[in-house]
Amino acid sequence: MDHLKAVINSILPMPDQDLERIVPLINCIAVPKKSWLLQQGQVCKYVYFLTRGIFRMYYVDLEGNEINCRFTTKNNFLVDFQSFLSQQQSRYYWQAMEDSELMAFRYEDVQQLYLQSISWEKFGRLIAERVYQQLNERIEMLQFLSPEKRYLHLMQTRPELFSQVSQFHIASYLGIKPESLSRLRKRLSINKRS
Repeated sequence: MDHLKAVINSILPMPDQDLERIVPLINCIAVPKKSWLLQQGQVCKYVYFLTRGIFRMYYVDLEGNEINCRFTTKNNFLVDFQSFLSQQQSRYYWQAMEDSELMAFRYEDVQQLYLQSISWEKFGRLIAERVYQQLNERIEMLQFLSPEKRYLHLMQTRPELFSQVSQFHIASYLGIKPESLSRLRKRLSINKRS
């Protein structure tokens, strides 16, 4: 709970009375490695706070390939915002990449928090803005950066992923084939030594 409060306060400092409103709403859940928190066709009914583990958000393209579009590590929120806000079916999967633990907050409870507290309403807006920025960053990375620059950008902005996520999944996230990622890493390694 202390980690959750610290993360909330780092995003928006909140009075203690507002912070305490969230305590009775917490549902703790465990998700085993390779299990899904959300699958395509289901409605995202919760906002989650990850206390242990890592998740990947992916979709399946028309050829049947799994395309990673987001990774969430501990002490971060995760949600399929489109499905959550509209209460419509998701197009994505959220899969645990290791045994994970989360705090879950129901859609109805989140909506009540927004009505009860201007701090929570502002917090919800700030989280929505962060999710938008993360998704837009990936879109622009794929549209405007070469594979090498995508890789270097990920190394600079999310270095922890390289010790937690397989090269296969990183390649998918970067929009390249695993063998292309291997060649790219080898070339960059040689250049670094020269």
